[in-house]
Amino acid sequence: MESITKSKLTSEQINMMTRQAFGNRTKPEIITELADGYFNTAYMLTLTNGFKTVLKVSPPKEVVVMRYEKNIMETEVYVLNKIKSLGDMPTPKVFYYDQSGEIIKNDFFFMEFVDGVPLNKIRSELTEEQYREISSELGGIARKIHSIEGSYFGYISQDDKKFDTWDQAFLCMIKELLADAIDARVILPYDYDKIYNMIYEKREVLNIVKMPSLVHKDLWDGNIFIDPKTSKITGILDCERAIYGDALLDPVCGFLLNNKDFMQSYKGRIYLEKEEEIRAVLYQIYLYLIMVIECSYRKYPDENQSKWSSIRLEEALVDLLKL
Repeated sequence: MESITKSKLTSEQINMMTRQAFGNRTKPEIITELADGYFNTAYMLTLTNGFKTVLKVSPPKEVVVMRYEKNIMETEVYVLNKIKSLGDMPTPKVFYYDQSGEIIKNDFFFMEFVDGVPLNKIRSELTEEQYREISSELGGIARKIHSIEGSYFGYISQDDKKFDTWDQAFLCMIKELLADAIDARVILPYDYDKIYNMIYEKREVLNIVKMPSLVHKDLWDGNIFIDPKTSKITGILDCERAIYGDALLDPVCGFLLNNKDFMQSYKGRIYLEKEEEIRAVLYQIYLYLIMVIECSYRKYPDENQSKWSSIRLEEALVDLLKL
């Protein structure tokens, strides 16, 4: 995906970064840009010894990003290490992380190369039984991720956005999205203040959540890698948007609420309680706000996401008015 947040590196820059990470005798023999991502730049490198690794590079410092996107590469490295500490989890190992700005001004890190194909690219080739097994496996993985508990609610790499209660954190997240919309002059279905007040009126249902869980927050099919031969999950990627919050965010942001096999494996039931239904609608509004607003920041050439997410956002706001 083309986006102004993506940095373009020269071969010499990549060579220097590789030597810094793996030693002066190491260099990349093959450099392949991985174009599917929406935010960071990523390259797959095959080194002189045949070893494969992935290099991820943060956006240029001068590019204006949304407020929640500040320092999210630091978040990704933290979360990858945190999940990896659980043991047998399909997340890549981080080999090297650099924030020094010595070679390039951007943050960057090298991580383990993950074999497999994104689920969204092979979904049409899978049988229903294969997809059900993948969904069930993903539910178990999500449950393990959420077993990682935090000492606060909110952003991982922004110290001034950490809170004692979930309503404080979530309302801050909404307020910042609306501020991003104001800055970019994004037209939303309702007045900014009305949207905030609609969510604020439901704040008590947020405080049912007492324990901050690690939430991946981007478990859509494109971030789930599959072995096409065995239909097993080989990788859970792109966790830079993770937060400590309500675990219910993951099935919402991953479009998994209606996936019965995922929900049964993840939650032990396929239905939501009344309070969960309200929270799910709040999280849908949050998700679609991001999807609408980010189009103005990324300058996507394709308007399909903007149109689709605008419709979904209005539907979710109408749903909230009915609750």
